Amino acid sequence: MKDFTTGRISKPLIIFAAPMMIGNLFQQMYNIVDAMIVGRYVGAGALAAVGISVSVSIFLISALIGLSSGAAVVVAQFFGAKQNDRVESAVSVSIIFNMCLSALLLTFGIVFAPHLLRMLNTDPEVMDDAVIYMRIMMAGMPFNVLYNMYTSFLRALGDSKRPLYILIFTVTLSGVLTLYLVIVQGMGVAGAAGSTVFSQLVAAVLCYLYARRSVPLLKVNKFTFDFGMFRLILKYGVPAAVQFSIVSLAHLFISRLINSFGAATMAAITAVARIDQFAIMPVHTLSMAMSTFVAQNMGAEREDRAMKGFRVTLLYMLGFSVFISAVLMALAPQLISLFLNPDDLSAPEILYIGQRYLNIMVIFYFVFAFLFAFNGFFRGVGDAVIAMVFPIFSLTLRTSSAYILVLVVGMGADALAWSIPIGWTLASLGSWIYFKKRLWVGKVAT
Repeated sequence: MKDFTTGRISKPLIIFAAPMMIGNLFQQMYNIVDAMIVGRYVGAGALAAVGISVSVSIFLISALIGLSSGAAVVVAQFFGAKQNDRVESAVSVSIIFNMCLSALLLTFGIVFAPHLLRMLNTDPEVMDDAVIYMRIMMAGMPFNVLYNMYTSFLRALGDSKRPLYILIFTVTLSGVLTLYLVIVQGMGVAGAAGSTVFSQLVAAVLCYLYARRSVPLLKVNKFTFDFGMFRLILKYGVPAAVQFSIVSLAHLFISRLINSFGAATMAAITAVARIDQFAIMPVHTLSMAMSTFVAQNMGAEREDRAMKGFRVTLLYMLGFSVFISAVLMALAPQLISLFLNPDDLSAPEILYIGQRYLNIMVIFYFVFAFLFAFNGFFRGVGDAVIAMVFPIFSLTLRTSSAYILVLVVGMGADALAWSIPIGWTLASLGSWIYFKKRLWVGKVAT
């Protein structure tokens, strides 16, 4: 565990963030490995199927991720305030509620998978694979939720290394299993999804056992449901859940627009999305680390120290974003080619579409850094509503811009890329104004 309320700021924050950053990069490898192996060894149609299935799956699980995020902020603030009994209560309530809700959502996802995919104009030639992949991923939802909950709790207490070790092991396991099931056994998208779910099960079990044996604050001996704590978690978790759900819903609307351009565009943007998710992880992780730092210091009534942590982290985020942009622009063709079978007749078209999309988007990564720096600060100080509003605002602008540029202006597939910085820029401006006016003051958990 790490107490951020005393001592130096920059070095401990980076040391704390580094394992989280590596861990999040490895976590993204679950989907990246699936997409790369499926794209190269099954085909472009299967790659498109994986892309649309993941979008729907993320939408269904997004509320649970948001609730876990809100609970983690509560845990961090109570830990900073040295109220250990309330930490244990928050963990108990969060686990009970999220496990029950995940059971309901996985049932819904499995039953209605074909209907949800048809609503998104999924190309008929990829529908069967998409349904198979989505149903298997839905069956593993509780494992994914349990792992993410305990990872969030450990990070809220300042422990970012142990989740990393577990993640490295399970991602390696997932990669080996995917190669075996897809290439050796010829199981296609079912093998890719099955290997991911099994690896998530292993990660959840290992994380749970470690927390119970080595972290006293997370060792819940008797699960109880405190309605007062539940209301407090909902206070922070519901805005985050709504945020993630609306963001995911916006992505579904974008996916529907992408699907209208055909399987080649679907496959190209699926590949670029995997690259993008991997590339922005350092910036996203620093935002998460800042939230923990700010939450602990605001809980300890150290606003001056919280502000210093924000400024230091923002500089690091900007530096990472500029560096990552340069690397992606230089290596765009090579990176996209990793997801393609060179013998596939549609490979040149997919590469062309994907490269144009990626090169437009990465120029504006520094704007994304500003947006998520403010978002991490707002979440840390406990202003859960505004931490929800600006990302939703960004995605709403992106979605509406994409539809206007495509349907009204007639811009074509490039509009899907140009709509992204439009949303980032205007949401960042709104976040800066809110921050400067100090409208976030007085939102710490009590």
